[in-house]
Amino acid sequence: MKKLPILGFYGYWVILTYFSVIAAAAGIYNALNGNIKIAVVCLMVSGICDMFDGSVARMADRTDQEKGFGIQIDSLADIIGFGILPAVIGYAIFTGYSVSGSGYFGAARIVTIISVYVLAALIRLAYYNVTEAELQRKDEKRKYYEGLPVTSVALIVPIVYSACMYWNFPLWRVYNKLLLLLSLAFVMKVKIPKLKLRYMIGLCPVGLSIVIYILLLKGF
Repeated sequence: MKKLPILGFYGYWVILTYFSVIAAAAGIYNALNGNIKIAVVCLMVSGICDMFDGSVARMADRTDQEKGFGIQIDSLADIIGFGILPAVIGYAIFTGYSVSGSGYFGAARIVTIISVYVLAALIRLAYYNVTEAELQRKDEKRKYYEGLPVTSVALIVPIVYSACMYWNFPLWRVYNKLLLLLSLAFVMKVKIPKLKLRYMIGLCPVGLSIVIYILLLKGF
């Protein structure tokens, strides 16, 4: 492919990653405007893009520089889609329901929960980058993850959101606890098997069903 006179590497193998960032940006915009429902849907769209970008990239004939760029850009996209976006959704939920408390204590509570979550996601992704680079130098394939992959929030958060809406349970009562539990799961040194492509494809109908259900929900 002819090189463009701008920084970066470009090809079909990176398009899904960029779409994931676009979906995340749309989710952040909607969350900040109080539209939690659409923000959660954007989170799922970002997750679907991320789910298959690695498979697409592995089919491409890439240079070592392009492979290294792919590792870095994927993690940078992940911190936006699965670190920042869920945190912004949390901020919108807490402030939208006016449960942040009063004065500095309430603000500190929100900032602490969000900061812990984003930091745990960042550490998890940085650790992944280091180990993935080592595997590629050895020409080995990853068989398992250490710690819960941050991309899993693209399914976990919508499921929790749907469950709260279905049982008419206040979302703010569980979302802060969910962020803290996810933070712990990100950095726990526990081996989690990597899903094969056929299992990821099998999850698509589940994700689509959740998206349709969320879109049919009325209100917040």
